[in-house]
Amino acid sequence: MIRLTTVELRRLASRKILWVCILGAAAIVISVLATVYLQARTIDLARAGMLEEYDRIVADHQRYVQECLQQEAQERRTTGNPTIDYGCEEGGPPTIEEMYGQMPSLAEQYTQLLQGLVYPFAFLALVLGSTAVAAEFAHRTMGSWLTFVPRRTPVFVSKVLAPMLASVPITLVGAGLTLVGVPVIFRWFRLDDGVTGQEWVDLGWMLLRLLVVVMVAAALGAGGGFLVRHSGVVVGVVVGYLVIVEGMVGSALSGVQRYLLARNISAFVQDGTTWEIWTDCDGINGCRSIEQSLSLEHGAMVMAVLLAVVLVVAWAKFRTADID
Repeated sequence: MIRLTTVELRRLASRKILWVCILGAAAIVISVLATVYLQARTIDLARAGMLEEYDRIVADHQRYVQECLQQEAQERRTTGNPTIDYGCEEGGPPTIEEMYGQMPSLAEQYTQLLQGLVYPFAFLALVLGSTAVAAEFAHRTMGSWLTFVPRRTPVFVSKVLAPMLASVPITLVGAGLTLVGVPVIFRWFRLDDGVTGQEWVDLGWMLLRLLVVVMVAAALGAGGGFLVRHSGVVVGVVVGYLVIVEGMVGSALSGVQRYLLARNISAFVQDGTTWEIWTDCDGINGCRSIEQSLSLEHGAMVMAVLLAVVLVVAWAKFRTADID
């Protein structure tokens, strides 16, 4: 088994798909870091008084206050009532943070980015796993594996384990760029870049859980490759599920949200998650909000059941179906 998996890993390392996925993870992180940089730069320029858009909004508000005060004074003189108050100075212009968003602390920024990056990383791993297996059927090379080792179960296991292990660099490259890039941006703009020991521990556990999700996605991709023998079909099924089930059905039926894959992935990566649903809506009292929650254990169970079902069905088909 170890020998088979090692050989399969070498084959994957020599194929373009692995390096495309790694470069894809790097490109995604760089684009995310560019967004963080632009937000930090915008806030920095606004605080320095070098952003014309924000200065114009502040000037417009000041002009409005002056005009309002003049109208208020005129009305007081006309009516002889000194208590008239137009509330000219109430409120105020939007703050820089209200207009451009507030930069979180370094630990919070890490957490937010890693929570969001788990989904594109998992998708890349799924593509890697499905392509690695489907290519064997497309090029009719699966039979050579069975000639090398004439037992289908070890071959199946090796072809699931290899993408799982090969997906680790996707996570390491993406997470590494994130952990290095964010503090560089924060220090460039003189933002808080301190992380406590406990925060590093929490981030470490989150990274481990993120890695687990990515490896599970790679295994699901491999299982899907065994089932349909075409990577494009696997990706199409996943995209269709996301649009129809996660999007349409999940939005229409609030009761199914606790069983949706994305919600359970969030619960697993974030060590529990909460969200609100709205019920008892009417035109007079509005809607009543109910807080829902999912635990890490629930998310892990849903992913484990899904993985087990896909792999068992894929293994059963591979054991009995014709290779060609």
